[in-house]
Amino acid sequence: MRKLWIQVLTLGLSCSFILISACSSNNEIRPRSVNDHKTKMVTEEQTNDPDLYFGDLGVEQRPNSHHIRNLTADPSKKVLLDPNGFPLIKQHPNPSIEPNHKNYVESLIKSAESFIGTPYVYGSDRTEPSTFDCSDYTRWVFMTSLGMDLPWDSRSQAAYVNAFSKKKYTSLKEAQRGDLLFFSSYRGDNASDYANLEPSEKTITHVAIYMGNGKIIHSPSKNSGGVHIGELTWRQLNNRFISGGNILD
Repeated sequence: MRKLWIQVLTLGLSCSFILISACSSNNEIRPRSVNDHKTKMVTEEQTNDPDLYFGDLGVEQRPNSHHIRNLTADPSKKVLLDPNGFPLIKQHPNPSIEPNHKNYVESLIKSAESFIGTPYVYGSDRTEPSTFDCSDYTRWVFMTSLGMDLPWDSRSQAAYVNAFSKKKYTSLKEAQRGDLLFFSSYRGDNASDYANLEPSEKTITHVAIYMGNGKIIHSPSKNSGGVHIGELTWRQLNNRFISGGNILD
Protein backbone atom coordinates (compact mmCIF):
# COMPACT_ATOMS: atom_id res chain seq x y z
CA MET A 1 0.00 0.00 0.00
CA ARG A 2 2.84 2.35 0.92
CA LYS A 3 4.55 1.55 -2.40
CA LEU A 4 1.38 2.38 -4.34
CA TRP A 5 1.01 5.68 -2.45
CA ILE A 6 4.60 6.67 -3.33
CA GLN A 7 4.00 5.88 -7.01
CA VAL A 8 0.83 8.05 -7.05
CA LEU A 9 2.67 10.91 -5.32
CA THR A 10 5.55 10.70 -7.79
CA LEU A 11 3.18 10.71 -10.75
CA GLY A 12 1.35 13.76 -9.36
CA LEU A 13 4.56 15.71 -8.89
CA SER A 14 5.70 14.84 -12.42
CA CYS A 15 2.42 16.08 -13.94
CA SER A 16 2.63 19.31 -11.93
CA PHE A 17 6.16 19.93 -13.19
CA ILE A 18 5.10 19.38 -16.80
CA LEU A 19 2.15 21.79 -16.45
CA ILE A 20 4.30 24.47 -14.84
CA SER A 21 6.93 24.13 -17.58
CA ALA A 22 4.31 24.35 -20.32
CA CYS A 23 2.72 27.46 -18.83
CA SER A 24 6.14 29.09 -18.45
CA SER A 25 7.19 28.35 -22.04
CA ASN A 26 3.92 29.74 -23.43
CA ASN A 27 4.90 33.20 -22.18
CA GLU A 28 7.62 33.29 -24.83
CA ILE A 29 7.46 32.42 -28.50
CA ARG A 30 10.18 32.41 -31.05
CA PRO A 31 9.40 33.99 -34.42
CA ARG A 32 10.75 32.56 -37.64
CA SER A 33 14.01 34.27 -38.42
CA VAL A 34 16.40 34.67 -41.32
CA ASN A 35 19.28 34.16 -38.88
CA ASP A 36 17.79 31.67 -36.45
CA HIS A 37 20.86 31.50 -34.26
CA LYS A 38 20.69 35.26 -33.67
CA THR A 39 16.98 35.40 -32.85
CA LYS A 40 16.12 36.80 -29.42
CA MET A 41 13.40 35.26 -27.30
CA VAL A 42 10.56 37.77 -27.13
CA THR A 43 7.25 37.89 -25.32
CA GLU A 44 4.01 36.90 -27.00
CA GLU A 45 2.80 40.50 -26.76
CA GLN A 46 5.85 41.68 -28.71
CA THR A 47 5.49 38.93 -31.29
CA ASN A 48 1.80 38.94 -32.10
CA ASP A 49 2.48 38.77 -35.85
CA PRO A 50 5.38 36.34 -36.40
CA ASP A 51 5.05 36.30 -40.21
CA LEU A 52 6.51 39.82 -40.25
CA TYR A 53 9.88 38.62 -38.95
CA PHE A 54 10.41 36.37 -41.95
CA GLY A 55 8.61 38.04 -44.87
CA ASP A 56 8.91 36.08 -48.10
CA LEU A 57 12.63 35.35 -47.86
CA GLY A 58 13.42 31.90 -49.22
CA VAL A 59 10.11 31.41 -51.05
CA GLU A 60 11.77 30.35 -54.29
CA GLN A 61 14.02 27.85 -52.53
CA ARG A 62 11.07 25.85 -51.23
CA PRO A 63 10.78 22.38 -52.85
CA ASN A 64 7.28 22.78 -54.27
CA SER A 65 6.15 21.74 -57.74
CA HIS A 66 3.94 24.82 -57.90
CA HIS A 67 6.99 27.04 -57.65
CA ILE A 68 8.86 25.92 -60.76
CA ARG A 69 9.61 28.86 -63.02
CA ASN A 70 10.53 28.27 -66.65
CA LEU A 71 11.83 31.49 -68.13
CA THR A 72 13.88 31.72 -71.29
CA ALA A 73 16.14 34.50 -72.45
CA ASP A 74 17.86 35.32 -75.72
CA PRO A 75 21.14 33.35 -75.52
CA SER A 76 22.81 35.89 -77.84
CA LYS A 77 22.44 38.62 -75.24
CA LYS A 78 23.96 39.06 -71.81
CA VAL A 79 21.42 37.78 -69.31
CA LEU A 80 20.74 39.51 -66.01
CA LEU A 81 19.95 37.15 -63.15
CA ASP A 82 17.82 37.74 -60.07
CA PRO A 83 19.09 36.76 -56.58
CA ASN A 84 17.65 33.25 -57.06
CA GLY A 85 19.51 32.69 -60.34
CA PHE A 86 16.53 33.15 -62.67
CA PRO A 87 16.88 35.43 -65.72
CA LEU A 88 15.45 38.92 -65.40
CA ILE A 89 13.35 39.55 -68.48
CA LYS A 90 11.89 42.99 -69.06
CA GLN A 91 8.10 43.02 -69.17
CA HIS A 92 5.80 45.46 -70.94
CA PRO A 93 2.07 46.07 -70.55
CA ASN A 94 0.09 43.80 -72.86
CA PRO A 95 -1.08 46.06 -75.74
CA SER A 96 -4.36 44.11 -75.93
CA ILE A 97 -5.29 45.23 -72.39
CA GLU A 98 -7.01 48.62 -72.35
CA PRO A 99 -5.66 50.79 -69.51
CA ASN A 100 -8.18 52.28 -67.10
CA HIS A 101 -8.89 55.88 -68.24
CA LYS A 102 -5.83 55.49 -70.50
CA ASN A 103 -3.68 55.25 -67.38
CA TYR A 104 -1.68 52.14 -66.52
CA VAL A 105 -1.26 53.21 -62.89
CA GLU A 106 -5.01 53.40 -62.32
CA SER A 107 -5.46 50.00 -63.96
CA LEU A 108 -2.88 48.66 -61.53
CA ILE A 109 -4.55 50.24 -58.49
CA LYS A 110 -8.00 49.01 -59.53
CA SER A 111 -6.67 45.46 -59.79
CA ALA A 112 -4.83 45.81 -56.47
CA GLU A 113 -8.02 46.85 -54.67
CA SER A 114 -10.00 43.97 -56.20
CA PHE A 115 -7.94 41.52 -54.09
CA ILE A 116 -8.56 43.21 -50.72
CA GLY A 117 -9.31 40.59 -48.07
CA THR A 118 -7.49 37.73 -49.84
CA PRO A 119 -5.89 35.60 -47.09
CA TYR A 120 -2.15 35.57 -46.48
CA VAL A 121 -0.18 32.32 -46.80
CA TYR A 122 3.61 32.21 -46.76
CA GLY A 123 4.90 30.69 -50.00
CA SER A 124 1.43 30.82 -51.56
CA ASP A 125 0.75 28.93 -54.78
CA ARG A 126 1.98 31.18 -57.61
CA THR A 127 -0.36 29.51 -60.11
CA GLU A 128 -3.66 30.76 -58.62
CA PRO A 129 -4.84 33.77 -56.57
CA SER A 130 -6.83 32.28 -53.67
CA THR A 131 -4.05 33.18 -51.19
CA PHE A 132 -1.03 35.48 -51.31
CA ASP A 133 2.18 36.34 -49.60
CA CYS A 134 3.53 39.83 -50.29
CA SER A 135 5.35 39.18 -53.58
CA ASP A 136 2.76 36.75 -54.95
CA TYR A 137 0.22 39.52 -54.44
CA THR A 138 2.20 42.20 -56.32
CA ARG A 139 2.94 39.74 -59.12
CA TRP A 140 -0.74 38.88 -59.56
CA VAL A 141 -1.73 42.56 -59.55
CA PHE A 142 0.69 43.38 -62.36
CA MET A 143 -0.23 40.23 -64.28
CA THR A 144 -4.01 40.64 -64.10
CA SER A 145 -4.03 44.39 -64.73
CA LEU A 146 -1.31 44.71 -67.36
CA GLY A 147 -0.15 41.22 -68.38
CA MET A 148 3.30 41.75 -66.82
CA ASP A 149 4.74 38.60 -65.21
CA LEU A 150 7.19 39.78 -62.55
CA PRO A 151 9.68 37.66 -60.59
CA TRP A 152 8.31 35.61 -57.72
CA ASP A 153 9.77 37.06 -54.52
CA SER A 154 10.46 40.54 -53.13
CA ARG A 155 14.25 40.44 -53.54
CA SER A 156 13.89 39.42 -57.17
CA GLN A 157 11.23 42.05 -57.81
CA ALA A 158 13.59 44.64 -56.31
CA ALA A 159 16.33 43.39 -58.66
CA TYR A 160 13.87 43.77 -61.55
CA VAL A 161 13.14 47.40 -60.56
CA ASN A 162 16.86 48.08 -60.17
CA ALA A 163 17.57 46.61 -63.62
CA PHE A 164 14.76 48.15 -65.67
CA SER A 165 13.17 51.11 -63.88
CA LYS A 166 13.87 54.60 -65.18
CA LYS A 167 12.94 55.89 -61.75
CA LYS A 168 14.37 54.23 -58.64
CA TYR A 169 15.10 55.76 -55.26
CA THR A 170 15.98 55.16 -51.62
CA SER A 171 13.89 57.99 -50.13
CA LEU A 172 10.17 57.57 -49.47
CA LYS A 173 9.70 61.24 -50.37
CA GLU A 174 10.08 60.22 -54.03
CA ALA A 175 7.39 57.53 -53.93
CA GLN A 176 4.48 57.98 -56.32
CA ARG A 177 1.19 56.18 -56.87
CA GLY A 178 1.71 52.76 -58.45
CA ASP A 179 5.36 52.38 -57.42
CA LEU A 180 6.74 49.20 -55.89
CA LEU A 181 8.24 49.73 -52.43
CA PHE A 182 10.63 47.30 -50.76
CA PHE A 183 11.25 46.79 -47.04
CA SER A 184 13.47 44.83 -44.67
CA SER A 185 12.21 42.43 -42.01
CA TYR A 186 10.21 43.54 -39.00
CA ARG A 187 12.33 43.79 -35.83
CA GLY A 188 10.01 45.57 -33.41
CA ASP A 189 7.69 48.54 -33.02
CA ASN A 190 10.34 51.09 -32.02
CA ALA A 191 12.38 53.25 -34.41
CA SER A 192 15.47 52.35 -32.38
CA ASP A 193 15.06 48.72 -33.49
CA TYR A 194 16.17 49.82 -36.97
CA ALA A 195 18.99 52.19 -36.07
CA ASN A 196 22.63 51.41 -36.91
CA LEU A 197 21.88 48.16 -38.72
CA GLU A 198 24.57 46.55 -40.83
CA PRO A 199 23.85 46.20 -44.58
CA SER A 200 23.56 42.43 -44.10
CA GLU A 201 20.73 43.08 -41.64
CA LYS A 202 18.72 45.00 -44.23
CA THR A 203 17.74 42.12 -46.50
CA ILE A 204 14.59 42.83 -48.51
CA THR A 205 11.74 40.58 -47.34
CA HIS A 206 8.62 42.61 -48.10
CA VAL A 207 7.07 44.49 -51.04
CA ALA A 208 4.03 46.76 -51.32
CA ILE A 209 2.34 49.02 -53.88
CA TYR A 210 2.21 52.72 -53.07
CA MET A 211 -1.26 54.25 -53.16
CA GLY A 212 -0.27 57.85 -52.51
CA ASN A 213 -0.76 60.07 -49.43
CA GLY A 214 1.33 57.81 -47.22
CA LYS A 215 -0.75 54.70 -47.90
CA ILE A 216 0.19 51.33 -49.34
CA ILE A 217 -1.66 48.19 -50.35
CA HIS A 218 0.00 44.89 -49.49
CA SER A 219 -0.28 41.38 -48.05
CA PRO A 220 2.11 41.29 -45.07
CA SER A 221 0.83 38.55 -42.76
CA LYS A 222 -2.00 36.29 -41.66
CA ASN A 223 -2.73 38.30 -38.52
CA SER A 224 -3.03 41.56 -40.46
CA GLY A 225 -5.91 40.13 -42.50
CA GLY A 226 -4.05 39.49 -45.74
CA VAL A 227 -4.42 42.07 -48.52
CA HIS A 228 -5.34 45.48 -47.11
CA ILE A 229 -4.62 49.20 -47.41
CA GLY A 230 -2.46 50.57 -44.61
CA GLU A 231 -0.21 53.40 -43.53
CA LEU A 232 3.52 53.57 -44.22
CA THR A 233 4.00 54.02 -40.48
CA TRP A 234 2.46 50.58 -39.78
CA ARG A 235 4.93 48.25 -38.05
CA GLN A 236 7.75 50.76 -38.68
CA LEU A 237 7.59 50.31 -42.47
CA ASN A 238 8.90 53.85 -42.91
CA ASN A 239 12.05 52.85 -40.99
CA ARG A 240 12.27 49.51 -42.79
CA PHE A 241 12.20 51.07 -46.27
CA ILE A 242 15.06 50.01 -48.55
CA SER A 243 14.19 51.15 -52.08
CA GLY A 244 11.39 51.78 -54.55
CA GLY A 245 10.70 52.40 -58.19
CA ASN A 246 8.27 52.72 -61.07
CA ILE A 247 8.26 50.05 -63.80
CA LEU A 248 5.42 51.48 -65.87
CA ASP A 249 7.24 54.41 -67.54
